[in-house]
Amino acid sequence: MSAFKAANPDAVFEDFIRWHSPGDWENDGSEANDEWPPRGKLSQRMSGPGNSWRKIWNDAPSLPSYEQKPLLDPNREGEKILHYLETVRPHQLLEQMVCTAFRASADTLHQTNFGSLKQMTTKMDQLYHTMASTLRPLQANLLSGNSEKIEDLKRLCVALEHVEKLLTLAASLRHKFIQAPRVYEAIFSDYYDFYLPNMGKGSADVDIQKEFDLKLQLRMNERQVVSNMFTPPTANQSWRKVLSMGNLLNGHEPILRQIVFSKRDSGSDCHYAVSTRGGPHMDDQQEIETYRMYVCGTSNDLR
Repeated sequence: MSAFKAANPDAVFEDFIRWHSPGDWENDGSEANDEWPPRGKLSQRMSGPGNSWRKIWNDAPSLPSYEQKPLLDPNREGEKILHYLETVRPHQLLEQMVCTAFRASADTLHQTNFGSLKQMTTKMDQLYHTMASTLRPLQANLLSGNSEKIEDLKRLCVALEHVEKLLTLAASLRHKFIQAPRVYEAIFSDYYDFYLPNMGKGSADVDIQKEFDLKLQLRMNERQVVSNMFTPPTANQSWRKVLSMGNLLNGHEPILRQIVFSKRDSGSDCHYAVSTRGGPHMDDQQEIETYRMYVCGTSNDLR
């Protein structure tokens, strides 16, 4: 208020309210915005009898900020901090460090973008409430050697770990299916329903190895997003020995392959028919129809 008075010598209390707290100024509905002074009135909060804001305005001197007395003495406040650190008891410092570590961890998780998953929003809110109730005795320096409080901290660690696992999955699915939000929401919901009953257990007791049989019919705009996840193998991957379907030459696939298709027992025109060969002297070539094909490409193309 003092700085405002110094910058605006002819200003009144209403001018300061319109600048500092526009919500406390009620216009009279006039469309003329260029009139001075503006038509309107103070809100009930600012116009009540004995209003403290108006009293402070009347008492505040007209001084720019650089001439005003500092609200805090930085040297004195720094000395107070050093004195506190020199005299604080170790268990009190440890309690503060624990509270700060939990809050910093939760805030880091909260900064992760997981989209519009309501389950994760609920879990993050529950985590903050759990932290508040568990850490309140530490903040009030009421913690002693009570084993019950120690167990509460262990349970809080387990809750934080489970939320972190769910959040990692949620962020990963969102990154992969950012163009198809319906897909990653359905996949996450399916996993969330499976994982939720295990959230009260420790990580060593949770078996997360499970095959899911979710069948989701994709829409036209979602098919390309899913197909892009299964990228075709690169040239190096296609030529690897594990994909080989022929003899290798110096460790490489052949350039051309000859594919031979044969159909035996052409007389009955059926592959499974009984052979009618009369004896060892009959020409076998008459009973075999052979088709030859030459393929140029990798084993992946052939498959």
